[in-house]
Amino acid sequence: MSNASVVTTAGRALLRSRLLTPMAPGALFGILHEATRGRTNPFTLLAVAAARWPDRPAMVDEDGAISYGELRSRTEALADQLGRRAGPGHAVGILCRNGRGFVQAVFGPALLGADVVLLNTDFHADALAAALSTHRIKTVVCDDEFTDRVKAADGSVTVIDPVAVNAHRGGPRPKVAAAGRIVLLTSGTTGQPKGVPRKPEIASALGVGASILDRTGLRIGSRIAVAVPMFHGLGFGMLILTVALGGTALTLRRFEAEATLAQASQHRADAFTAVPVMLARILDLPDDVRARHPLPSLRVVISSGARLDPSLARRFMDAYGDVIYNGYGSSEVGIGSLATPADLREAPETVGKPVAGCPVRILDEDGKTVGPNVTGRVFVGGELTFDAYTGGETKDMVADMTSTGDMGYFDEAGRLYIVGREDDMIVSGGENVYPRAVENALAEHPDVADNAVIGVPDEDYGERLAAFIVPRPDASLDAAELRDYLKDKVSRYEQPRDIEIVSEIPRNPAGKVLRNELAE
Repeated sequence: MSNASVVTTAGRALLRSRLLTPMAPGALFGILHEATRGRTNPFTLLAVAAARWPDRPAMVDEDGAISYGELRSRTEALADQLGRRAGPGHAVGILCRNGRGFVQAVFGPALLGADVVLLNTDFHADALAAALSTHRIKTVVCDDEFTDRVKAADGSVTVIDPVAVNAHRGGPRPKVAAAGRIVLLTSGTTGQPKGVPRKPEIASALGVGASILDRTGLRIGSRIAVAVPMFHGLGFGMLILTVALGGTALTLRRFEAEATLAQASQHRADAFTAVPVMLARILDLPDDVRARHPLPSLRVVISSGARLDPSLARRFMDAYGDVIYNGYGSSEVGIGSLATPADLREAPETVGKPVAGCPVRILDEDGKTVGPNVTGRVFVGGELTFDAYTGGETKDMVADMTSTGDMGYFDEAGRLYIVGREDDMIVSGGENVYPRAVENALAEHPDVADNAVIGVPDEDYGERLAAFIVPRPDASLDAAELRDYLKDKVSRYEQPRDIEIVSEIPRNPAGKVLRNELAE
């Protein structure tokens, strides 16, 4: 999409979101002061929101509501306490669950110009030690529950609990430094997580943010339930968008279906962001539980991070209205496309059309663009694509576009479809097979709650498909029944030779299937 299109989309989104609504002279002066003072530092988003809406709730978590003014003060107090431990050239690790502590932990070091590394709260000591060493982290801002784990990983690291820091009261405010980097970690489903560093720049997020606002209709003051871990790209991105809109983030330290639904209902959430497995857990709640926690204000549900199977999208929209927006992207490329509810009703398997400023191409093995309905490698361009991992490794690039590692195609209407990961494709008896088609078919079975399909070695065929099935509560399923069900759903060569009934599918916090664990 051209620069002109990005500008047009951004202008339309700004008007629609009401971010350009006239404001009192005092608020305008405060905003200009904070923008001049912080420039492109991520902390400026929080400071501007606090100047414009100081008393508006920035977040509701287990500790109640906290205003933008209070959150800014607590963030600046944390920056004061970090002192000489954080600044340009330093890396600060963040190991916090969702809540006000996470926000302080991110924006405090960012204010000082430090690199902010978002650590996975599920990291065990060895994985944590590797991340601390790779990114040369000597200070970790973390919840109290993780202190011992951090010390076990590296006893020399300084640990600070953000919630234990008192709010900034009087005195000079800390100086805002030039922006450092925000480092996201990949999901690590096929190996050790890698750091994806990004330099905060308005231009890099303009097209994505504008496309989300333009397609969803979100506006200032929106109440957005963030169920995804905020260290994950989707959760972090939605937190940033909420702050930019002066909205209220509704969140809990851990996702639990009924508690999350109850919070969203109590505070009349306008929007909800989740990975697909979270949406499934909400739908699996008893009817009387869901009836006790209605969502009358819900207009937008943004799902991303893992495959959204068509049957789940249809079931959720049948229950809550046409509200689902299916995003596609990765830590390395940001968000490349976004499907609207209309897209999902018309073409249930699509991940939508590319967002403004992020061109998407389907290339063949020679790096040439293929036509509609031809499967090839998915490449994404734009300002959000990364340069290299923290360790210096890169991904395949063609003409400034980065490989996502996925295979997909466009339809005649310009909608993108993902058929699977490049490394998920298996060759069975000479046929190329992607597990996603089989997973989608199994998801349509009324007694299947969850499933995953992988390739396993086979002496005769090279590889064969193996399906792992989680039945719904009180359902009775067996392999013979499922094989019979699949006969008319997928091609002969897509039939899984192995079908195993399991209690759960191993997933990471972002909802992605841990295929290596299944293979074991």
